[in-house]
Amino acid sequence: MKTFAKNDYYIQFYILIAGLVSIIIGLELGYGIFLFYFVVGIPQLISFFIRAFQETKKSLRYIIYGFFIMPVWISWLAVLGFNNNNDVTNFFGYILVASVFYSPLLAILYVYDTYRVYKSQK
Repeated sequence: MKTFAKNDYYIQFYILIAGLVSIIIGLELGYGIFLFYFVVGIPQLISFFIRAFQETKKSLRYIIYGFFIMPVWISWLAVLGFNNNNDVTNFFGYILVASVFYSPLLAILYVYDTYRVYKSQK
């Protein structure tokens, strides 16, 4: 667990930095800031699931992150899966639009939480 916490923190930290760089690259390529959400979000989701199945005590920050980020990924899958049903995609689309604003804050919160877990393992 100690090694995972250390590796997880450093990986998440450097991926957050890469996400910030991806904003610049995305703006140059015409994608806007949306590369950031995938560059940072997918590794954080993987880390979240790995940590979910570990038998350690979960912090309040971890629980808040999961409570707000899981609907985003579920909504993304629903929009892709029900592409032809406007009622479904409109409902889940509101969640995705809201997440554009709060996801960067959750990304920082998650990196901070991995830092706190890493420091508590020492």
